Amino acid sequence: MKIAGIIAEYNPFHHGHAYQIRELKSKTGADYVIAAMSGDFVQRGAPAVMDKYARAKMALSCGIDLVLELPSLWSASSAPYFAESGVLLFDRMHCIDYLCFGAETENLSLFYDLADLLVDEPPTFSHAVTGFLKQGLSYPLAAEYALKKAGVEDTAFLSSPNNILALEYIKALRRQNSPITPYLIKRSGAGYHDRSLSAKNPSASAIRSFLLRQKTGRYGRLEKTVFSRIMPDSSLHMIDEYQRNSVFLSQDDFSAILYYALLSKSADELSDAADLTPEIANRLKNRLPMFQSFSQFTGLMKSRNVTYARMSRILLHIMLGHTKKDYARFRESGSIPYLRILGLNKTASPLLSVIKKSADIPLISKASAAKNILSANALALFQKDIYAADLYEQVKFMKYHSGAHTKRQAAENMPLSASSDMAQKIVTAP
Repeated sequence: MKIAGIIAEYNPFHHGHAYQIRELKSKTGADYVIAAMSGDFVQRGAPAVMDKYARAKMALSCGIDLVLELPSLWSASSAPYFAESGVLLFDRMHCIDYLCFGAETENLSLFYDLADLLVDEPPTFSHAVTGFLKQGLSYPLAAEYALKKAGVEDTAFLSSPNNILALEYIKALRRQNSPITPYLIKRSGAGYHDRSLSAKNPSASAIRSFLLRQKTGRYGRLEKTVFSRIMPDSSLHMIDEYQRNSVFLSQDDFSAILYYALLSKSADELSDAADLTPEIANRLKNRLPMFQSFSQFTGLMKSRNVTYARMSRILLHIMLGHTKKDYARFRESGSIPYLRILGLNKTASPLLSVIKKSADIPLISKASAAKNILSANALALFQKDIYAADLYEQVKFMKYHSGAHTKRQAAENMPLSASSDMAQKIVTAP
């Protein structure tokens, strides 16, 4: 049995994702494909446009056999942590043959060469990075200049988020001495930041922007003609169904919660949050009177050495209560101490049997069982996912009065206090 893994967000699922799955199965002969998917908050420091169960259902309808949740602490972190945790999740299953990812180039050897340099990190390179950081450059730019100084000529491709993640996957595989074989599939269509829906295979960013501009829920219907060429029919159907019964969320829907989190903490307390420095914490407090919204404040706070994406993640860490101690604690004790199922294809039951035999960490198929099968440390990480999911659902409920909160709150909260069939929240697909 050949099994392949994909680390993804599917925010939302589109033709490019479906193409990747088809190519992976065709070229590798994989019998099953597993997705390690972000939950309700994603790597760019924002909420997913649709909740994790809806996105899991989309993936299952388009070729994914099993969806596992990447814990929120790691799904909302910087590219190195995001990639490292995803690779570790698959490593701990001890049955994954391939890790598939997309990039803007087919030149896998280029990623290997750069990974060798960055993992070994000779003193000359690290000193160069430090020097550029002291000049006020952001880390990505400092690393790019240091690579040029080290003799790497082609560094322009590192401006692509997909290429950056691809490089981090290779680095993580090497650091962990993983037996998993990387499998690169060149992306086609619009670039990551392209917001046009008229391009061939528009980006997820363009799709999200369009969704968030539309009237939702009982206030309107999606324009199906626009989406029919962008998404598989099953995804289109699910998005249409989702907007009838629920709502799409954006960063700014969490503005009030973020403002309260910033207002209620001193600069010293804010400094405990993940990726924060005392200097940034003081700037946050000093500029708080200028706060208007999550996105506006992110733009206001970004600087030459702190990118917009990093600042988004910093603010998300504050809102979700992610601290430096959390990252140190869970990395030291095991970044991925459990596997949580979000969705399963009914035809993939043989896959579950293999995972149960081979994985060296518990498999949570019923959320209510978590407290009985997880260690205290693993349960603490699981609780962070519960908190993040409940916050997501509460915002959706409060702003749009959709009624969806009641169902999801039971699914997320009950495992920690009661054992009930209501806590079972695994999406299945035929």
